Amino acid sequence: MKNFKTLILLMGSTFLFFSNQNVQSQDFGADVVSSYVWRGTQFGEGPHIQPYISTGKGGFEVGLWGSFPTTAGGGGNELDAYVSYDFGPLALTVTNYTFPDGDGTYSSGGFFEGDLEISASTEIGGLSLMGGYFPDLETLYIEAGFGLGDVDFAIGFGSDSADAFYVGAGESAICNVSFGYSKEIKITDDYSLPLFSSFIFNPKSEAAFIVFGASF
Repeated sequence: MKNFKTLILLMGSTFLFFSNQNVQSQDFGADVVSSYVWRGTQFGEGPHIQPYISTGKGGFEVGLWGSFPTTAGGGGNELDAYVSYDFGPLALTVTNYTFPDGDGTYSSGGFFEGDLEISASTEIGGLSLMGGYFPDLETLYIEAGFGLGDVDFAIGFGSDSADAFYVGAGESAICNVSFGYSKEIKITDDYSLPLFSSFIFNPKSEAAFIVFGASF
C-alpha cells in the first residue's frame, strides 16, 4: 500500500466521475495555528499555515491538506491526500501522509510513497468515534469526542507494534486528552472570522500544549 498506486487510481477515477457530473461541493481555505499538534504530539516548531482544498459529490470527497511552518527551519512540513466516502452512519477515509522538505522535495520516498492510513468515523448520539490504522506501520489510534456546552472534549488511545509511533514500541496508552473552544468574531455584516483554541495533554509523554488558531 505504501506506493500509493491504489489511492491514486481511486482519486483519478473519482475526479473523472466528477468531470462528467455536476460537482455539488468545492472548498478551499486555510487555518493558521500557533503550533501544530496532532494526536497529542507536536510537529515542528512555531506557527503553521494549514491550507486545504477539496471537491466532492454526494458522499464522495477528495482532497489535499498541508501544514507548513511560518519560520525558516521550523520543521513539521506535511502534505496529505485523501479519499473519503460518507455512507451516512459511517464514513471511511484513506489518507496518504507525506513529509516534504522545506523546498517541497523529498529527501526520502516521495509524494506517491507516503504512509497510508485507513480510518473510519461515526457519531452515536452526541458521541463521535474515530479509529485509524496504518497497515505498514501496524499502529492503531482510537479517539472519542463529545461536546459539553460550548466546549469540545476528546480522548485518544494509541497502540504501536515494533516501532514507536504514538506511545512507544510495543506499547498501548492514552496519548491525547484535549478540550477546545471556538467562536466567531464579526468583521462585517456578511463575514465573521472563526477562531478556536485547544488545551492538549499527552499523558504518556507528559507533554502539554495550548493552541490558538483562525480559519480563513
